[in-house]
Amino acid sequence: MKENHIVLTTINVPNVLVDLYENIRNFGRLDNVVCWVIGDYKTPTECEVLCNKVNSMGLETHFLDIPSQDEWGKRFPAFYKCIPYNNESRRNIGYLLALENGCKRLISIDDDNFPTEDDFIGIHEAVSRKWDGKILKDVSGFHNVCEYLDFSPGRKVYPRGFPFEMRNFQANNPVYIEPFDAVIGLNQGLWLKEPDVDATTWLNGAIESVNYKGDKIIAIDQSTWLPINTQNTCVARDLIPAFFCVPMGFDVPGGKIERYGDIWGGYFFQALIVDSPYIVSFGRPIVEHRRNPHNYVDDLRHEFWGMILTDWLLVKLKEEFVPVGNDVIERLLELSFCLKMCAEDLPIWCPDEMKQFVLVTSERIKLWAAVCKELA
Repeated sequence: MKENHIVLTTINVPNVLVDLYENIRNFGRLDNVVCWVIGDYKTPTECEVLCNKVNSMGLETHFLDIPSQDEWGKRFPAFYKCIPYNNESRRNIGYLLALENGCKRLISIDDDNFPTEDDFIGIHEAVSRKWDGKILKDVSGFHNVCEYLDFSPGRKVYPRGFPFEMRNFQANNPVYIEPFDAVIGLNQGLWLKEPDVDATTWLNGAIESVNYKGDKIIAIDQSTWLPINTQNTCVARDLIPAFFCVPMGFDVPGGKIERYGDIWGGYFFQALIVDSPYIVSFGRPIVEHRRNPHNYVDDLRHEFWGMILTDWLLVKLKEEFVPVGNDVIERLLELSFCLKMCAEDLPIWCPDEMKQFVLVTSERIKLWAAVCKELA
């Protein structure tokens, strides 16, 4: 059974598959990798043609169009109904397929994350293994991974989802603690070219990531959090239930809330692993982010409520959520209940739609937990 399963969603022809094939072949890892490509209504027919071609070349690749996903969804109708079409959260279907088909590691990428000269699979295989190196702890409680990238033009940059309140704090004052009996549960690889930053950063001017200057892998203490996205991110099998990409597309003033499903899911992940053996790491493998076209004003409109409520969410997760369950499934149910309570304590300036979004997210976490429990 193959250990490493790559999942991506796409509404394009995913040419990244060809580059992945070449990287994985060059490092001799084709016999241990499966790709799951999750399409949508906008996905062109050429996508399936390319998937079949890459599969015939030796990189096992499965494409699921909407009819295939609808058929799969009949097994879990309540959960499937809460995953909207034309939405990045359909990658959750790929996560569940990887889980059901025996993966040891799940690697989530976007269709514009192209591998570099790094051993893409080999470096991510640090996940699920014991960590014997030192562990970074930031006194601020958060760590800015963009400090390990050189930018052109040079300026202070924070990753999408980094709390705004902490951007005024002198963060990245790390100390290093001695290793303990820890296991890497998630590794976040970083990016060259277009960094994963929020719309407010892009609207301040174009910026390019030109160099990574950190260690191969930097492990961080459970008390130090960072934004985790679904680009170039590897998760241990046992923690896939904790890696829920929160469904977006909910109607809010100004449009729909989007582009924070992975960020909120990443912070949920870090809350769920507290007092477990697992820790998070970041660094390599580096990918080249050849970003698909974006309208940054539209991005700002879609990111708005996610951006301004992430600080509120983090206070709730760090101060009010104290997981006690023995496994991730139990902790997911605890998180669902916590969010339900927190929905009653949103900032007074929040519209009622945001309260409904938090309540709906609470219910969706319960449905996700039930499906994960059955498939795992």
